[in-house]
Amino acid sequence: MAQDMGAKKVMGWTLGQVGLSAAIALCLLSSQSYAQKTSSRITVALEEDLRGLDPRRDRDGMSDPVHMHVVEGLLGYVDDLSVRPMLASSFTIGDDGRSYTFKLREGVRFHNGKPLTSAEVKWSWDYVMAADSIWRCKAVFDGPIKVAGVEAPDARTIVFRLDQPNGSFIYNLARTDCAGTPILHPESVDADGKWRGVIGTGPFQLGERRIGQYTEVKRFPDYALSNAEPSGRVGKKEALVETVRFTVVADPSARLVGLRSGDLDITPLTAEVVDQIEKDPKLHVTSSDTTVWYALLFGMNDPLLKDVRMRRAIAAAIDRTAVAQGVSFGQWSGSATPVPGASLLYTRPSSEDEVASLTRAKALLAEAKYAGQPISIIANKALPMMFNQAVIIQSMLQAAGINANIETLEWGLQLDRYTKGTYQAQSFAYSGRFDPMGAWERIVGPESRKVWKDEEAITLLNKGMKTADPAEMKQISDQLYKKFINDVPAVSLYNVKVFYGVSDRLAGVKASPLEVVRVWNVSIK
Repeated sequence: MAQDMGAKKVMGWTLGQVGLSAAIALCLLSSQSYAQKTSSRITVALEEDLRGLDPRRDRDGMSDPVHMHVVEGLLGYVDDLSVRPMLASSFTIGDDGRSYTFKLREGVRFHNGKPLTSAEVKWSWDYVMAADSIWRCKAVFDGPIKVAGVEAPDARTIVFRLDQPNGSFIYNLARTDCAGTPILHPESVDADGKWRGVIGTGPFQLGERRIGQYTEVKRFPDYALSNAEPSGRVGKKEALVETVRFTVVADPSARLVGLRSGDLDITPLTAEVVDQIEKDPKLHVTSSDTTVWYALLFGMNDPLLKDVRMRRAIAAAIDRTAVAQGVSFGQWSGSATPVPGASLLYTRPSSEDEVASLTRAKALLAEAKYAGQPISIIANKALPMMFNQAVIIQSMLQAAGINANIETLEWGLQLDRYTKGTYQAQSFAYSGRFDPMGAWERIVGPESRKVWKDEEAITLLNKGMKTADPAEMKQISDQLYKKFINDVPAVSLYNVKVFYGVSDRLAGVKASPLEVVRVWNVSIK
């Protein structure tokens, strides 16, 4: 698009490039700039406003950056996707895997000054599991992982009793999309059970909130520091600044302008701007692989694709790294395994699994007696990466002699076809899963939406979900990977990388596989 060379320059950008919404956002940010730079405050960009902080009713993904600084749970994820105690000091597993006993940390206080005891843990559990609750994990703990009861035998002990052994209990208890099974003080609600405001135990407490503009958190002076090594969402979490302001800046161009002008200290970045931000001497980029996974899925009952040689031929024709770099402006790498590189279960695939081979693809097509029948790849344009990777894959398959075409659907229709399992192939993506076996649970199972209904794979997954032993889980995951490469229910393409632009006035900002940026242990230079 041609530049409007007559437009007024704003921080090296033209208003024609930035757009009216970005200019308005910039004005709002600039009005706060001087105060920010002369105070102990960090400003973090949010792409959307948070719905709220009540986990029982209105929490969503955009709530996480604020919520995790204010509220804690018994356990939390670390960066290798294992879990460690957070408000618990330790836990033991008993009754052949049917009971989990947690000992609480000493000296922990809520933001209202009251001490943490097992009574608040029990109250919080009853609050999110209440009959009228729409807490995201309610169905999990009243379904696949049935919690039969929760007991508080003394002030420092809480016991969860399951109806059946399930090693994934601890991973689900720490799930970030379920607010980490939060421990709240009962004063977060009034006498009638109406939400008043979040009272947690985190290093920051809730400050001012202006809906549609920003939410602030303030340093909690009586926070009980852990001595554990900081990683992920647990360990030593120091609030090194007085205030963190999470500012809503929906326009990506405005976020870049705000970062460059100093009105924003931290902002999420899209892949295409990473190189230019890294060249700015006042800024730097922190990045991490995540568990968000993109793949090409197969309809295993399709008359053509039920022949494993056809699926293997397609897999052999796809250069995963070329696909990943093609959709990410050269920032990502391909991977033949659904298990993310950050996971403790990760085993690096062999070069034979990773590298494309047209020779091998054509030999497999000949074995399958492929005669040029069309193969339809469903994609959508609402989520551009799904469409872009489909276009790249189509050209690769055509180079191997496969008659591939793209069927473009509205995203809702594509999702319906995915749910019902009615397709030949789909360009698809899965949101992040931190449960170590979650990489496999996304695709393995008897449900119509699962692409891999193989009985042996289902048995292995169920075994992996029940154990709490990381070594046993890794052995099972490796078995599933070997079978995945042999059966080819899908072609793994890549895991998404997350990027944050950071002002060089800050120290300690690190991206994480858990996706959301952390502001504890971050200081102003």
